[in-house]
Amino acid sequence: MNYLDTLNGPQRDAVLHGTGPILILAGAGSGKTRVLTHRIAHLILNHQVDPTQIFSVTFTNKAAAEMRERVSHILGRLAPGPVDSRDLWISTFHSACVRILRSEIHHLGYSNNFTIYDDSDQLSVVKAVMKELHLSDSMYSPKAMQSKINRAKNDGIDHSSYKPSYGGPIEDAFMRIFSRYTEVLKASSALDFADLILTTVKLFQTCPPVLHNYQKRFPYLLIDEYQDTNRCQYLLMKLLAGTQANICAVGDEDQSIYKWRGADISNILNFEKDFPNAQIFKLEQNYRSTKNIIEAASHVISYNTERRDKKLFTQNDSGEKIQVIEAYDEHDEAHKATDLVSQGVKEGQPLNQMAIFYRTNAQSRLLEDMLRAKGINYQIYGGLKFYDRLEVKDVLAYLKLVSNPNDDVSFRRIINVPTRGIGAVSLEKFTSKARELNISCFQLLLDIFGAEPKVQADLGRSQKNFKQFYELMEALRAAKNSVLPSDLINMVIEESGYRKSLTDEGTVEAQSRLENLAELRQSVVEYELRKGGEDPTKELTLEGFLEEIALVSDIDRFDPNAPAIKLMTIHMAKGLEFDFVCIVGLEEELFPNVRPWEPEEPSDVEEERRLFYVGMTRARKRLHLFYAKNRTVFGNSSFRVLSRFVEEIPQDYLELKKADYFSRKRHFTERPGLIPQRGSWQDNDSFESRPSRFNQDDFSQVYEGDDSSSYTDVQDESGVSVGSRVQHPTFGEGIVRQNLGGDKLIVEFRGRGLKKISLKFTQLKF
Repeated sequence: MNYLDTLNGPQRDAVLHGTGPILILAGAGSGKTRVLTHRIAHLILNHQVDPTQIFSVTFTNKAAAEMRERVSHILGRLAPGPVDSRDLWISTFHSACVRILRSEIHHLGYSNNFTIYDDSDQLSVVKAVMKELHLSDSMYSPKAMQSKINRAKNDGIDHSSYKPSYGGPIEDAFMRIFSRYTEVLKASSALDFADLILTTVKLFQTCPPVLHNYQKRFPYLLIDEYQDTNRCQYLLMKLLAGTQANICAVGDEDQSIYKWRGADISNILNFEKDFPNAQIFKLEQNYRSTKNIIEAASHVISYNTERRDKKLFTQNDSGEKIQVIEAYDEHDEAHKATDLVSQGVKEGQPLNQMAIFYRTNAQSRLLEDMLRAKGINYQIYGGLKFYDRLEVKDVLAYLKLVSNPNDDVSFRRIINVPTRGIGAVSLEKFTSKARELNISCFQLLLDIFGAEPKVQADLGRSQKNFKQFYELMEALRAAKNSVLPSDLINMVIEESGYRKSLTDEGTVEAQSRLENLAELRQSVVEYELRKGGEDPTKELTLEGFLEEIALVSDIDRFDPNAPAIKLMTIHMAKGLEFDFVCIVGLEEELFPNVRPWEPEEPSDVEEERRLFYVGMTRARKRLHLFYAKNRTVFGNSSFRVLSRFVEEIPQDYLELKKADYFSRKRHFTERPGLIPQRGSWQDNDSFESRPSRFNQDDFSQVYEGDDSSSYTDVQDESGVSVGSRVQHPTFGEGIVRQNLGGDKLIVEFRGRGLKKISLKFTQLKF
């Protein structure tokens, strides 16, 4: 059978298109991966395109690996001669940029052996910079500054081109932080995650010969999930496309759900403006879900205006109606959801084909409690990553410093881990000396204790301990090129004293941490086996391993075969599918996740509707929608209204199950007591001790913008920390109770109550 025979008409047309720009609008479950992989194979088999001339990018390692495997399978069957899949550049944006920068970043004055900083490394630098600049982290939130830096970089803006949106001390502080942060990273020969793409864009913009070489090298570009690209990724692909514009973008604006991460839906909506004469192909046949699910989801998404004219259809059976299940409160909701899961298991539904989605991570707690009580295995996606665990990051910091001695973040992390008698005061004096000499911390050690000392420094009682650390690192650096990475990691764990310190601790937690270190070493062994098998002649390097784990995402760890029900936010569910899906918390103010005291932004509501659409279309056979009539928020139980998104589904597709009084009584004894209502304040209460109507921890959970960052991390752009004291020219003294993002705050003023303040129009004194 011809490999094209498996395609429907629109899929075949997209695959067979020749040169020039094309946009493939691929609805949910319409076979976009099949079209992408078949198009790559078709270019190689029928247009005699060299595999090394194809540049294909997507957003996760999992998706890239699946694409590479499928292309290899087709070529293995049909290619007249051997085709090495390793010649194909099928990878994530970040992996592709790392590969380019390793070869070309020296044109920008960086070392090719740069370190990649993750979120926690980046936050450490921000905090260190703020301390150096004498900026209080109680006045300016380090996480807010980190978020603001990332937002600028995702928009293609570096510190030199950043223009403040409004004036004032906060913007002034941010610009100082951004500038110094950039200097520190360059001195440390390090790039953060956003830098990987931004620096590649800068490389192409400032070095035309380099850009020309890559345009010539990659005359064919393919981009998956084009609706998720941010401004910087768009600039990268526009530069690579050049005048030939043999660009194939695949995406679906109805599934654009990452605005908080910088995704710009206009990239896909304006494709024809960016690439004149582009041809558009629509993939509207869904192969995943039942008719009821697809037609219901299509009705919901049709309420959006930021979309193209298309409608999904399927030739699958009608299937069961979508159940809308009413609960009295969140406890009753958790019981009903887990009871439904239990019933599904009894009917033979495999656990690994079941999932529960929610809007915010905070909603998982009750579900976890109920699943544990019923003895049902579950897995949560979006929690703490393996490589983010304390002991794992400590050992990785040793390896990073071995690889890159200029990495001051790693130096500061491990200089006293395990404890070696170097106190905070001694370390501060040492790092201050390094800053004074404008050298890295490790270079200062080398200048003090090296074979040819260049610097005299009085390190006091810590002198001996600093020297021991220097000798340890020199021994590890000397061993780096003569042993495998897996042997080097053993040396780090043993020679640093890390294993001994955990063994001596003798606790269950210490044993668990030792097991995590054993798992870390196993990941190095697997890297060596995998890379060695791919190319036995290729040298297995420490840098290769560090680069690989730096680019790992949560979804890459997803194991579809694990015998457990999956719990996750809908953001995490993108790209996945299950036979049985529950979506909980479908109430106004929670989903759509809008703040009641703020005017609704139509674009925000449309993104929330797209998120609901994504959740619905993950279900293959059975979809259950839950909402509670009452929910406890901020410690208070309040009446809830069914989400408008459920109301937008025609009744013909729904089966409504109302809450009953007896289920409420049956579950009532298991409900924790409600926090009592806060009373009025007395005049003699101190202003700072008065309880806020808003609780920052609760707020960040309920209004969480994505699966891994709190609301403040995602939305807070002004940099003002909750709890900061302010002075208003009219209202007087106040306390910042919420940061709404941008330049807007909710401030509580003495005797005046809560006021929404715009920093753009109000001169607050901090």
